[in-house]
This record gives sequence, C-alpha cells and structure tokens, in this order.
Amino acid sequence: MRGRRLALPGFCAALFVLPLALVACGGDTGAIKQDPPGIAATCEGDTCSFCDPKVWGGVTPDATTDLVIPDGRTVVVDCAAEARTLHIKAGGTLSASREVSATLTMHGNLVVAGTVDYGTPEGRIPAGVTAGIIFTGMKDENYRGTPSVEAGDEGWTSVETPIEIVDGDIGLWVSGSGRLLAAGQEKRAWGRLTDGAGPADMTFTIDDASGWQVGDRITLTPTAPRSAGETWVSQFDEAKIAAVDGNTVTLEAAPSYTHDGCTDCMRRGEAANLTRNVVIRSADDTNHAHILVLGQGIAQLDSVELRWLGPETCGGPPRRAALYFGAQKEASDPSFVRHAAIWGGQRSFVVIEKSHGIEVSDVAGYDTYGPGFSMFYDTNGCGTRCEDRAESAPRGIVFDHVLAAKVGASKRSAEGDCLRIDHRLAGFEHSGGEGSGARDCVAVGIGWDSGGSDVAGFGWVEGGSGRPEDFTFTRNVTHNSGAHGAMVWHNDDERLQAPYKDNAFWSNAGYGIHWGAYGNQFEFDDVTIVDNGFDSIAIKAIPMNDRPRMVDVTLESITILSYVFVQTIPATFRDLTFTGTRPVGIGRTFQETCPDAAKDEDPNDPDCIRDWLRFENISFPAGMKPFDFGKAPNKHSVWEIRGFSSPDHPELPVDFDLYRADSEVPGGAYYEPFDAWLVPR
Repeated sequence: MRGRRLALPGFCAALFVLPLALVACGGDTGAIKQDPPGIAATCEGDTCSFCDPKVWGGVTPDATTDLVIPDGRTVVVDCAAEARTLHIKAGGTLSASREVSATLTMHGNLVVAGTVDYGTPEGRIPAGVTAGIIFTGMKDENYRGTPSVEAGDEGWTSVETPIEIVDGDIGLWVSGSGRLLAAGQEKRAWGRLTDGAGPADMTFTIDDASGWQVGDRITLTPTAPRSAGETWVSQFDEAKIAAVDGNTVTLEAAPSYTHDGCTDCMRRGEAANLTRNVVIRSADDTNHAHILVLGQGIAQLDSVELRWLGPETCGGPPRRAALYFGAQKEASDPSFVRHAAIWGGQRSFVVIEKSHGIEVSDVAGYDTYGPGFSMFYDTNGCGTRCEDRAESAPRGIVFDHVLAAKVGASKRSAEGDCLRIDHRLAGFEHSGGEGSGARDCVAVGIGWDSGGSDVAGFGWVEGGSGRPEDFTFTRNVTHNSGAHGAMVWHNDDERLQAPYKDNAFWSNAGYGIHWGAYGNQFEFDDVTIVDNGFDSIAIKAIPMNDRPRMVDVTLESITILSYVFVQTIPATFRDLTFTGTRPVGIGRTFQETCPDAAKDEDPNDPDCIRDWLRFENISFPAGMKPFDFGKAPNKHSVWEIRGFSSPDHPELPVDFDLYRADSEVPGGAYYEPFDAWLVPR
C-alpha cells in the first residue's frame, strides 16, 4: 500500500504552502488536527505482534506502507519490522519486545500521540536484548525546519512559533499528549579518568564504570598541554572494550594518544560509553533524522543511545536537533534524559526551547555541530530587551554531569559558499531562567573545526537567558578546546546570582574566560585558569555593583579589553595567585591614548573610556613582570593595588595605585618596570 498525502484543513491552508502528511497548527501546538491515512492495527485481544500480517488486514508492512495504531491497541515489535509512516494515536502503544532483539525501520515519520514503550526505569529492556528504531530515506538538504515567526508589533515580548509536523522532515515526533518512553540496561554515560591510557597502555580506570560491558564502544578525550598543538582536532580516540574489572577497563587496541588520568588533579581526561541496547538512530551517517517533543508530550529516556540524529543543511534547518523540546512550558516537567549517549549527528545534542523542569543528567554528547546542549527561547520579536524572559526562558533545568565533546561549527552561507562559521558556538548554552545552570559538566574539543572569537565551552548568551537570581555554575571544566573556556556575552540587571565556584579552564586555544559583553555582575570563585592560548582572563564588561568579579583564582595572566560603557565603580579581583608561566601578569590589548585632549581629561567620557580596576591580595612569583600599564585610552584610568606581593619588587609598598605615565598624580612617580605612574596609598 503506497502512502497518500492529505489535503490541508481549510483553517491551516493559509499558513503552510507545502503538502504535509501531518499538520499541527492553531493554538494547540503539536496536536494532530486530522487523522492520517493508513492501515489500522486490529487483532484479537489488546496486544498484537507487529510481524503478524493479520494485525494489518493480511498485509505485511514494508517501506511503502502507512500504519496506524489506534486507541486501545498495543503492537509489539518482535521482528525486523518496517513501515513508511506510523501514527500512534492517543491510547495506542508501540512496545519493544523484552524477550527478543528487534528493530523497526521507518522510511518516513513516526508520530506519537499515544505511547512508545521501549522500556522504563521500572521495566527496562534487559541486557542481552536490543531494541532499535531506525530512520532511513531522508535527505538533509530537503529538511524544511520551522523558522521563527517574523517579529510584528508585539513590543518587548517573544513571539510563539507554531511547530508543524512536516512530512519531509523525517523523524520521531512526540505530539499532543504523546509519550516517548525508552530505557535500556542501566549504564553510566561517562566518567573521569583516575588512571590514564596511552599508545603503550590499553587499560584505564574511571571513577564509575557501572554497566559497562565487553564490546561497548568508548571515546577518550584529549588531555595534552597546549604546546602539543591542536589537540582538540586530532587527539580523540575511539575503541571497543575487551574487558571490564570494576572501574578498570581494558581496550581491544591501544589508543593512539596519551589520555592522562589521576584521582585528585587538574589535568585528566574523560571516557564516554557510546553503546546502549536501546537505540534510536538514522540508518547511517550520511543523512540524519531527529526527535522533536511538542505540546503536552513527554520524553523519558534512560540509558538510551541516540546516534546520527540532527540534520544539517546550510544555515538550518531551524528547530531540528538530535533531541528538541519545542516551547512546551510546564508540560515538559516530567521529561528526563539520563545515562544517555548522543553522538555522531550533525546538529546539536539537546535543545530546550521555552520548556521547563526537564532533567538532563549523566549524558554524554559526542561528535556533532553546535551548539551542543542549549537552553533557548526565541528573541526574534524583542531582541536583548525581552520583557517575558522570566516566564519564557527554560526554568528548573540544570545540566548535571553532562559531557559535551567534539562540537564543531554549523554551516552558514558566506559570500555564496556554505562554510562552517563560528557564530556564538558553545558546548553548553546553559543560562536559562530561574533554577537553571550547569553542574559537574565538561566541555572538550569545542570548536575543533573552526576556533574563533565566538567559540567557548560554556556560553552565557542573551538568547535563552532569563537573567535569573537562582543560577548554578559549579565544578565545570573546559579543556582542550579550539577557543575559549567560557564566554560571557550577557548584559545583566541588578539581580544577584550566587558566585560560580570550583571551575577550571585549561589548555584551550583562546582565553580561559572571555568576559563581555557590556555590563554584568557575575562572580567566579575558586577557579583555575591555566595553559590557555591567549590570556587566562579577558575583561570587557563593566561591573554593576561593588561585589568582586573573581575571588581565589589561580591563573597566568589578565588582559583588559576595550570597554563599551563607562565605569562608575571599579572591577575588583581578590586573592589572585599568578603561576609565572607568562612574562606579564596584567596588561591590556589596546595601547593608544585618546586623540582628543578634552575627552582624555574627562573620566566619564563615553568615547575615550577609562578602565578602573582594583586588585586585592595579589601575588606574583619571581621572574614575572606584574603589570604593564602602558597607554591607557583615558588619562584617568587607574588600577588600585591592595596587598601586593612580588619578590622582584621588594621596594614597593603593599598598597598603591597605577596611572598612565603622564597623569602625574600628586604623591607619585613614574615607575619604569610597570610603565606607569605609581602612587603609594
């Protein structure tokens, strides 16, 4: 039986011009407004075998067959099954066998308004049984996506974009009140190496290898210092497990690169397990299906593998990813993604748009194009001044023990070519609404194919941010990535967040922290920032209150970038310990004085902006030049030093101020080693 297309209902026709098999429109986003065509499952009793032709009226389904599971019916996949499209109506269930391994191959959309039962935490697909849903026949270049509604006269609020189910965008659509339930044998997704591996060492140990088995595919992340070159491009290793003894894993073949491990140190890598016995995937890595959860639908995934999902074309398609939660608001609260491996796709691991309460914990994302894990809401109608951030940005979501590894730049159109261009690419876009953030997460290999000024392991971005007071950022790491460890590009207001504690950014190509955009009041405490390609910290944003910017920091250097807004209070850094691995501790990228004498004399001039910094309890090792003040853009630029320590400058007081050399503030003198006018305080 060949698939037939539906005519659009009259009330939708004006919105969509392409013929669609299934359509969601109107106010009930994600609902199905018309029954699709197809053979309805019928059988004696409530439970049917997918492989029994009698279930489908004597027809054995194949790649051309459209199927429907109606209310009250459960169809069990217990063979190598296939269909063109499958619609599970409300009250209907598609179930995986718990006794025999089986796959369902889809040549079109799988639309779930009822239930997909591929295991639950209470009733898992057991070890030794595999259950798979495979999509085939799609073409990435044909994906339409769901572009944002163009901004109208809504004022300073975001615009809701209805998401339609598109026949050509082949994937798994959880619609209406549908449920996607999938749980395989419980398996830890990833862990940190406590003992490493290398070319002569096929054995490593991680902190938790629960559920890992012989034959599982794993990946090891790079750990080499920056002097080893572009490790984020080449030094991932993939291998299969030959033996497991507790948390000690032996590989079938030795890795090509050294992957450091230790129990209590900074430089150690990660191992992620990519294999699960419940798999939703594309047929291969040439074209890529997707999963999208809409309306009142939920997705509860535990110990599941999502492979080769997330289509990519040049500049799109919008609102498609390996797993996308689409503007569900509170309806998404029961959803969770646990112990999952999401890998090998072309567009993001998990994207959460205007949806709240989703648990994302112990997830390994590997090898895709960015962003990796993202909290998002559409600012198309209101830009950076959206007034509905508090209620619309994803709330109650903390990425907890999540790995984003090997994330590249998406393709974009540039001068007629389709290129991979880094545009605010991040392993984690985690700054959602109240109760959001990231905890115990690692970003590694971010920007491996591009690098650039807008690439970072963790990104605070305007789009998606509710500028919350209740925000978590603790025990996170970026290492061996193609640009910055973290990038703050975020304007904030007067709400205070708790300090970000116990984070580390090491061996990245850019800055450890690139701190913009114009004004915010975040605070990093107990942070280690070493072995990065530029400086440890680049400061561009001005403070908005008198709280310190950073406290208790181990670092190599600080760079002051050109400011955009005028400061009214100093930016304070407290308890800084410099490693001495760079020649200068604190300097600036710009070395030009203001060409306009009148502006140069005005401390509040908006064109020639002064920098005003305060460093408290700051220590430098022997052989390191503490400061290079140089040619500040405004004569009133000042660095206030309180609690200074350096064995190379014993003659200096503990407290002093530094000005531009020509400022000649009373009580001071030119101090050549810092190229500054130094005034004891």
